Amino acid sequence: MSSLTPLSASRSPAVRSSTRFHVAHAAGVDRPQPARTAASAIPWGLIGMLGLIVAIETAVGRNWLDFSDPVSLSWRFSAEAARVAAPGRDLLCLGDSLVKHGLIPSVMERESGLRAANLAAARCPTWMTYFLFRRALEAGAHPSAIIINAKPAGLIPGPDFNTRSWQDVLSVRDSLELAGMGGRGDFWAATLLGRLLPSLRSRLEVRSNLLAALRGQTDRLHDINRILWRNWTINDGANVASRDSRYGGELTADVLRNLRPDLFHVHRANAEGIERLIRLAAARNIRVFWLLPPLCAALQARRDESGAEAKYEEFLRAFQRRYPEVLTVLDARRAAYPPAMFVDATHLGGRGAIALSRAVAGAVRAELARPALAPGHGWIELSDRTEDHSAGQELRVEDLDQSKAIVHGDHDRGR
Repeated sequence: MSSLTPLSASRSPAVRSSTRFHVAHAAGVDRPQPARTAASAIPWGLIGMLGLIVAIETAVGRNWLDFSDPVSLSWRFSAEAARVAAPGRDLLCLGDSLVKHGLIPSVMERESGLRAANLAAARCPTWMTYFLFRRALEAGAHPSAIIINAKPAGLIPGPDFNTRSWQDVLSVRDSLELAGMGGRGDFWAATLLGRLLPSLRSRLEVRSNLLAALRGQTDRLHDINRILWRNWTINDGANVASRDSRYGGELTADVLRNLRPDLFHVHRANAEGIERLIRLAAARNIRVFWLLPPLCAALQARRDESGAEAKYEEFLRAFQRRYPEVLTVLDARRAAYPPAMFVDATHLGGRGAIALSRAVAGAVRAELARPALAPGHGWIELSDRTEDHSAGQELRVEDLDQSKAIVHGDHDRGR
């Protein structure tokens, strides 16, 4: 290279490009920069995204009838009823689906004169029963007595078995208590996150609704949830199943797998839930009636033969020994309800619920009219009260078949 060759000519294209960039940048630095306004400093993109999230979560949260499964819906109903319906009632029915299907407040009031409300919920664990009872008391309820139950199969799993349903109803206070008992931080985090984000807890229902909409259809939960909500509202929380059942008393493989009639096990959280509930009732001088609802004959026989029923009974008697003046057992297991009184192996239909409600109400009325029972005499065998099948008609008890016809009729009239 000649020494007379200009320096710029000897540079590579990359070097020349870099030089031009730095020269332009230096010139730009010297120019006056436009002043930043308050509007340009606002992160509009972030705000828009947050606004969209809030809009979506609000829409899902408000449309809970479409975005809830029936079990979670029953928890929501019971939580609301504990606050609104329980005050002013003489008798509160608490527990799982066996009580929700089995005890009709209007029938019980007719039989006993006691105003009742059914706060039971499907697949309700004992801690939820305790929370509902406590919420009812805090809302101003002063019942003379409560009726509870605890289905043996429901005593087996821990609190995280019902994470989806917990997300609909738990307060921060409740979730902290439950997490402390369950001992799992991930359960507490999942419950709290699902409580804050309706679209998260309802993601399966949202997906189902979207798929139905893409097919030009209405999701099945739209009608199912409205039928259930109407039936529960009309019947003060009870789920009055069909009075025209076709159940024949059979036991399917699914029933045996889910109900485990050969096993008795109690998760420590469930035992603690019962303990707290009875202790709270004792502190308020509220009588507790533990109901053993009837099961279909074949299922009851399997539980008896396996020894699981005897262990369950001893578990119950241990509570009765600790609270002899508070706890009374109402035992309907040997009442010999025929298969036609059930809709499946464990749940009573409308006729069976009327019969059980009459039997329970009569026993509760008699016990509340006398002093507290002496220790060891608080176990009452309930007889079959199926002879008066017209009671439901007289009281206009609306079963699910009638609720379905009414809801569908309302839809037809709206078209």
